[in-house]
Amino acid sequence: MRLLVLAGTEDGRELADALKQRGHEVLVSTLTAYGADLALEKGLQVRSGAMDTQILTDLVEGSAFTAIVDATHPYAVNVKEMAKTVCEKQAIPYLRWQRSSLELAVHPLIHWAEDIPAAALMAAELGQRILLTTGSNALPEWVSLPVLKDKMLYIRVLPTAGVLARCEALGFKPNQIIAAQGPFSQEWDEAMFKQLSIEVVVAKESGKVGGTLEKVQACLCLNIPLVILKRPVTDAQEVSISQFIKHLEEIL
Repeated sequence: MRLLVLAGTEDGRELADALKQRGHEVLVSTLTAYGADLALEKGLQVRSGAMDTQILTDLVEGSAFTAIVDATHPYAVNVKEMAKTVCEKQAIPYLRWQRSSLELAVHPLIHWAEDIPAAALMAAELGQRILLTTGSNALPEWVSLPVLKDKMLYIRVLPTAGVLARCEALGFKPNQIIAAQGPFSQEWDEAMFKQLSIEVVVAKESGKVGGTLEKVQACLCLNIPLVILKRPVTDAQEVSISQFIKHLEEIL
């Protein structure tokens, strides 16, 4: 089968590689050139760049894909909806692979938020020096919230020219930007939190692969409150890569 795999993360690339090893013809689509480079290192066929509905439609029509496999980040809601819409119009299956959630015990330092405004309010009440590890895409929303106006915000983002330019355009100074490529160890997180005297950390629930557990452990060791953005609600089942591929081959 010829499959379009939307994947810019490590586990998404693992899924694409596993599909290739099963004999399927796979094209991996990534948002960034860096993600494409990592896919190429695995010997995968790849294209990169942002897509709107028309670009994705043209790609599907021009390549006769059997299905779209969505292995994007759990928080990439817009991409998921776009892929679903294109699949419906092109009458091809849409299959979503969802990485496993991280099960955390209840702890007084761990706070769960439904969305960014709720997370910002929690963080503002918990401390003055706040570290955002939620990526660069939603930074305009974070900085627009009045509750954070008088707080000292630090951000950890990918070290690319485009991302850094976006951060600077939003008013972040060099001493507020930690530009680094993960995954990060618990020790790395602890050292950074202490170096910057961080009082609150904000993260996404990105699963075991996403480095959330290391942030949790670092915060608990340093007695720092952690605000975690809940995942968007989805009907996708959390299964292993091998289970997903078995299901895909059965239905296709």
